Amino acid sequence: MAGDDKVAKERPEPLVRYQFTCTAADGSLIGKFSSLEEVWASTRYLRITDCVVAYVGAGAHVLTAEETAAVNVAVAAGAPAGQQSELCLRIIRACTRTDPRTLNAALAAYGVPVVKGALALAPLAPQAAVFTKWLKAAGAK
Repeated sequence: MAGDDKVAKERPEPLVRYQFTCTAADGSLIGKFSSLEEVWASTRYLRITDCVVAYVGAGAHVLTAEETAAVNVAVAAGAPAGQQSELCLRIIRACTRTDPRTLNAALAAYGVPVVKGALALAPLAPQAAVFTKWLKAAGAK
């Protein structure tokens, strides 16, 4: 056939922007992941009690359109303007997993603006319904 000599183009590896280091309640490492989707898909997801999120991309941390939109939601809800990169990392961390035993304290520590930003960034995250319920209980509009 005439088309048999074509070489299929390989898709490049996606750029890794973040590293998620997730641990269990006893401090043991659950895993190191490169995306929220990988964290959520972990077979040990329900054991995660903490995740540290770090930007590991090449160059300066330039926010994507989705990240910028989430930061803007948080700022509109009262987060301090400026330091978008730090705010973005807090929003992403909130999207990972919050231990149900410390959920109220953790969400209160994040604050309404970060929780709203997390819902804007990941409206279908595993804990999105819990975040929405917490915001309603906190009287956030």
